[in-house]
Amino acid sequence: MKRFLSLAFSFYLSGCVLLNEERVPCPKTAILAEFSKSVDFHETTPIRTEMDSLRAFCTAEDNTTLMNIRLRITSFRPLPSFHSSITLKVPYFIAIVDSNGTLLSQSNQDLEILFKENQTTKVNFLNLQERIPAHKEVAVYAGFNLNEEQLNFLEKEREKKHLIKDFNSLN
Repeated sequence: MKRFLSLAFSFYLSGCVLLNEERVPCPKTAILAEFSKSVDFHETTPIRTEMDSLRAFCTAEDNTTLMNIRLRITSFRPLPSFHSSITLKVPYFIAIVDSNGTLLSQSNQDLEILFKENQTTKVNFLNLQERIPAHKEVAVYAGFNLNEEQLNFLEKEREKKHLIKDFNSLN
């Protein structure tokens, strides 16, 4: 009983904290389509990583908006190379842009992805925070930092998909 009352009291206190936070509308948030996928090569085997979803929750704090971002990132590796464990570092960014297209800030980070032995899919949930100037029209974008090799590889894959789609529409 004592444990139950202590748990109930802690829920009550956490509810009070939530009531004190002023929830405000979040600015436009999006994953940039051209930077939503990444590919890394492990011994010539492509390992794909995709940004699946982005959710934001905003609260007012002083003269800023505190944006809590939940980003889902999924990585895939092919069956022939799933026997060993590997670790990848995948760089990504969160950018804040004003209504004129001016970059206000950009945070660059690395996600460490650990594939265990016999694992082909890895899902990561990232909880991030960004401070945004209050009362300023901005947009928040997420994407992967890609090098030239990755950009070329992904562009060729997109072209292949368009060719297949065009061919299938003819039939």
